[in-house]
Amino acid sequence: MKIRRSVIIGIAILIVGIILFKILGGRKTDHKVNTSFQTINVMTSKIENQDIPVTISLSGKLVARNRIELISEVNGILLSGDYREGASFNDGQTIARIDDSELAASIKSSKSQLLNGIAQILPDLQLDFPSDFPIWQQFHRDISFDAPLPQLPEVRSESLKTFLSARNIYANYYTIRSQETRLAKHRIKAPFSGVLVKADIHPGTLVRAGQPIGTLIQPGTFELEASAGLDDLKYIKTGDQVVMKSNEQDGSWKGTILRINRSIDAATQSVKVYIGVSDPSLREGQYLTASINGVTLKSVSRIPRKLVLQNDEMFFVERDSVLTKKTLNIAYRGAEDVYVKDLANGQSYLNQVVNSAYEGMIVHPIAP
Repeated sequence: MKIRRSVIIGIAILIVGIILFKILGGRKTDHKVNTSFQTINVMTSKIENQDIPVTISLSGKLVARNRIELISEVNGILLSGDYREGASFNDGQTIARIDDSELAASIKSSKSQLLNGIAQILPDLQLDFPSDFPIWQQFHRDISFDAPLPQLPEVRSESLKTFLSARNIYANYYTIRSQETRLAKHRIKAPFSGVLVKADIHPGTLVRAGQPIGTLIQPGTFELEASAGLDDLKYIKTGDQVVMKSNEQDGSWKGTILRINRSIDAATQSVKVYIGVSDPSLREGQYLTASINGVTLKSVSRIPRKLVLQNDEMFFVERDSVLTKKTLNIAYRGAEDVYVKDLANGQSYLNQVVNSAYEGMIVHPIAP
C-alpha cells in the first residue's frame, strides 16, 4: 500500500510540473509577440551659417572706487554725536573725534617745561651767541599752549647745537612734536567728500587702538567687478567702452574697462575685469550687467549650449531618422550659446535635450 501511495504522489507531482511548465512557457511566448520597436518624436532644426557679431555679457556688483576702512590708532571715548550711518562729510571735515583731554593736558605740561628750559638759556645765548639770541627769544614768544609748536630755529653753529643739546632743548621739543602727532590722531578727518556707509561703534563707546570703526565711500564713482571667461578675454581690452543695465532700475550707463587681472580664479577658471562707471543714481552693492561688443564671427552657426555634450559633441539627424554624434569646431562660447564653424547649411540637428539619446537611435524629426 505504501509503495502504491508513493507512486500516485509522484505521478501527481509530475503532472503538476508539466502543467506549470506549459503555463510559464506560454507567458514567455506571449511576451515575445507583444514586443515592438517604436521611434520617438524629437524637435530638430537646420544649420544656418551667417556672420554674427559677438556681444559679451559680464555681470557683477558695484563697489565704490574711493573707499576707506576707518581704524582708530588711539584709545578713548568717541565724542562725535553725528557719527551715524548715512552721514555725509566734506573733504577735510572731522568724521570722528575721540576724547583727547588727557593727552592735551600732558602736552601743555611738556610745553611748560620747554618754555622754562628756553627761558633759562636766553641769558647765556645773549652773551655767547648774540646773533642767535633774537631768533630764540622770538621762538620763546611764539610758543602757545593752545597751538602747535612753531618750527624749531635753524642752528648752523656746532657749538650752539652742543649747547642746546646739553640742556635737553631738542629732546623736549621733539617729545612735544611726537605728542602733537598722536593728538591729531584723535580726530579722524575725511580724505575726500563722502558718506559713512558703515558705523561699527556709537557715540559714547570706548574705542581701542587698532579697532575698525566704520567705512567711508565716495558716492557716484564706482567699479563693477565682473568675471570673464578665458574665451571672452580675446575680445576684451583695457579702455573698451561698455553699456551697463540693471534688472531693478530703468536706464543704462556707459562705462570703461579700467583693469584686467592677470591671475585666474582657480575655482571658476575666470578672470576679474574691473569696469569704471560714474553716476549719482547708482548705489554701492547694486548688480549690473555690462555688454561689450566684440568681433564679428564669419560664417558661424549659433547653437544653444545645453545641446553640446561632453568633448564638444552634438547629435545630428542623418537620413532624416538616425542620430549621429559629431565633434563641433567651436569658435566662441557665450553664456547661453556657442558659435560653431565648418557646418553645412541645411544640416539637421537635435534641438532638444533627450537623456536617453544614443548614436544610431531611430527618431521621428519634428521641425519647429
